[in-house]
Amino acid sequence: MSSHGSAKGWAIQSIAELIGTAMYMYLAIGGADAVSRATNGQSGGLGQAFAFGIALIVTAWAFFRISGAHFNPAISFSSLITGHLNIPRFIMYFISQILGAMLGVALARGTTPSSENIGQVNELANGQGIARGFFLEFLTAILCFVYHIIVHEKNRSTFMSTFPYGLAIFSCHLFASHYTNAAINPARAFGTSVVARWFSRDHWIIWFGPLCGAILAAGLHILFRYMDFDYHSTGIDAENQARYQRAQAAVNGTQQTSTTYTNNNNSGYYDQSVNYSNNNNAHGGQHYSTTTTTTNSR
Repeated sequence: MSSHGSAKGWAIQSIAELIGTAMYMYLAIGGADAVSRATNGQSGGLGQAFAFGIALIVTAWAFFRISGAHFNPAISFSSLITGHLNIPRFIMYFISQILGAMLGVALARGTTPSSENIGQVNELANGQGIARGFFLEFLTAILCFVYHIIVHEKNRSTFMSTFPYGLAIFSCHLFASHYTNAAINPARAFGTSVVARWFSRDHWIIWFGPLCGAILAAGLHILFRYMDFDYHSTGIDAENQARYQRAQAAVNGTQQTSTTYTNNNNSGYYDQSVNYSNNNNAHGGQHYSTTTTTTNSR
């Protein structure tokens, strides 16, 4: 068995997910509480959205190349459906995320003066029906779809993908925080409930909504791949450089290109050079090799 598919490699990724999720929860929940106290509770969902968005950008950047920085069972579940995770790795990621969320929330509660208000349990606000709460948590579909497009599709801006990833969680929290306290992440909801030792009667919505959103996001990604959307983004996606050069050759004459992509990183991270080799064996491997020769005889 190759090292990138070994038990050691999977263990490294799972540990990264556990530590990364814990760091994310610690910074996000602690930051949201700090903003709330500094503004006497007047920041509303804006403070929470900023805290979670910035925390995700920082922690995802640190762990992106190791595990893909899912930090969210919905992201992992959606990646399982699209084939970017297999079942054993999904289970390991899931367990790591749950444990990491509990650890992060516990640390936030134990190291802040207002620990009793840290990591409030997610539940529907007064007057919010189950259907509305479900569709608000269904916003996770947007987060998952953004992740698929910026991470699982190789393009020249993938190295900056933690920014749109963080902005996506910022937008989701900004929208839903007033109504459901914006879980958008079943691990976060479960972690806060365990630490608080109380599960709301609406807790199932915090799981059902995001996971249904994950299914929709995976379906959309598969659909776009089936329609060969990357062909129509030639000149933007690194994967399509050979096609782009072929089109140019039809105009300019004869051109031969050889483009090789190597991804040993099943978490979805790709380096953005056209000819490169990435031997990060902590990940499962996929290899892309494209050679295109076009001749235009006049």
